Amino acid sequence: MFCLYSVVSHASPSRYVEILVASRLTLLNMDEETTQEQIKISVVTPLIYVGVLLGAFVMFSIFYRRNKIQKLAEIEPIFKENHPASLYAFLKSQYVDPEVPKDQKPHEKVMKAALLRRGVEAIRRSLKLKENEPIFNRLYQEGLIGDDVFRQFEFQAKFQEIEIKQIVQECESYKKGWAQSFFPVAQEICFNEALRRRLNAMTERGNSLAEVWGYQVDRIEKAAEVVDDKIEKSEKKNKKKK
Repeated sequence: MFCLYSVVSHASPSRYVEILVASRLTLLNMDEETTQEQIKISVVTPLIYVGVLLGAFVMFSIFYRRNKIQKLAEIEPIFKENHPASLYAFLKSQYVDPEVPKDQKPHEKVMKAALLRRGVEAIRRSLKLKENEPIFNRLYQEGLIGDDVFRQFEFQAKFQEIEIKQIVQECESYKKGWAQSFFPVAQEICFNEALRRRLNAMTERGNSLAEVWGYQVDRIEKAAEVVDDKIEKSEKKNKKKK
């Protein structure tokens, strides 16, 4: 800066103007280079930041889903194995398999009957869950059951909703609009089977009570015979004494 001042002080006016213009251009070039560096930094930095955030989000979602799947796998179902659903899945695999000969594939009526049995079981389980839902909610609110049991109930209810949706899709795959008449028939079959089970339970209960009653009657009769024998013996003794 001191050298520039000394040169300007001893220079002519035209030379002075040239020196000022040159210094001004030098300053402008320096400002442009600084601006370009700032622009490069300002563009690259957000991209790196966004990339780091996306990577962290992806890793978090992967671990979260893996942990959630492991927890769901550890939950034990409330109901036992669904045999009608397993049977329908087996028949469906043969029905849609192109390698299976046509004469060995199950008939469409068989598939519809198997789907109907699957729907009956799904309705039975759904009604059972809805019937016990207030009980589970009350027990959970009062702290009589833990989070694991209540989570097990919620998982089973959600699973039954998915099961019903899958059955609706299967119905529509066979015949469009069949689901509207499918579920009333399945519900009627479910109610009839429930009534039959109750009647059978009442019959079995009646037989067991009859056995118990017969056993009690036999004991009473034997006890009465013993009492009669004792009375007869006592009467005979009294007669001999007289």
